Amino acid sequence: MVSPEDIEEFIEKAFLKLTENYIQEGAVINDLKSITMTANPKSAKNRSFTTRSKKLLVMLLIPFLYGMFNRYIYNNIIKNFQGTRCLLPNNYLIWEFTRPITNCDYCRDVEAPLILPNLTKEEFRFYSYSSRPMIIKNAAYDWPAHKEFTLDFFRNLYERIEGAYESIEEECQFLHFKSNFANLREVFAMSEGRASYREGEDPWYVGWKNCHPQILDTMKQFYNIPHFLPDDAEIPYSNYIFMGYEEGAVMHLDYISRLMWQAQVIGSKTWIVAPTPECDNECRSFKFSVNVTDVVLLDTRIWYHSTHIENGNLSLTVTSEYG
Repeated sequence: MVSPEDIEEFIEKAFLKLTENYIQEGAVINDLKSITMTANPKSAKNRSFTTRSKKLLVMLLIPFLYGMFNRYIYNNIIKNFQGTRCLLPNNYLIWEFTRPITNCDYCRDVEAPLILPNLTKEEFRFYSYSSRPMIIKNAAYDWPAHKEFTLDFFRNLYERIEGAYESIEEECQFLHFKSNFANLREVFAMSEGRASYREGEDPWYVGWKNCHPQILDTMKQFYNIPHFLPDDAEIPYSNYIFMGYEEGAVMHLDYISRLMWQAQVIGSKTWIVAPTPECDNECRSFKFSVNVTDVVLLDTRIWYHSTHIENGNLSLTVTSEYG
């Protein structure tokens, strides 16, 4: 017989996968924040009450959700991916009620990113694994990627390497955000007018994870892992490219295992970061800009974040993790 713990774990993993799709569909979390319970970390009584309430809600939902999953997901979603749209609005709610309560110490009294000059490893050691948002100025000033990374560069790279497109679909990830592209091939096939965001054309913004070895080997001829990161940091060989105009990413959390670094290779980008809902009464959201050659460091697992590109200019960033 399946235990309640196994059912709860199954539901949480399934909704976590749907969360990734939810973000890709361009959804926002404003409705979630209006209904999520808020806890005061200074009060052990409040934390205990909120934790018990979350667990109670999950346990009450398990019988209904388990039946729905058996009947709906296995019979319909696998056969028809469009069926996931019906479940997506509930996804963030379930995630919020099943993730651990955040200790608000990470965001208390933080009202802006810490802005640092281009540091050495030794100088950066004190800040290495902090959850405080940081901008390291001009840390990527000497990267050849500023001149080499373009839409044409990546189109030609993916066209000439066998299995490159398949690697995105099979083991990596493509994020279309609010753009109307189904995959990376469609991005590279857009008209020259739209690619340059000429007058009358629709804006676009996409991201994709690179994990094909030949793609990564070629890319890394033109950029470096930020030189100030500690030697003992675990840094995956894969990376993400985010590029486009105007729209950027909607407000969300990332489901990754490490801290995030992102280098602004072309243009600039405006970020809005916000605390988790239970910290709304103690912490503030704030906005900041990251300019070309800057590197932003953010714990995107606990800071909600969205991005926007202003003034009709192209933004291109390289992103990965460390920890």
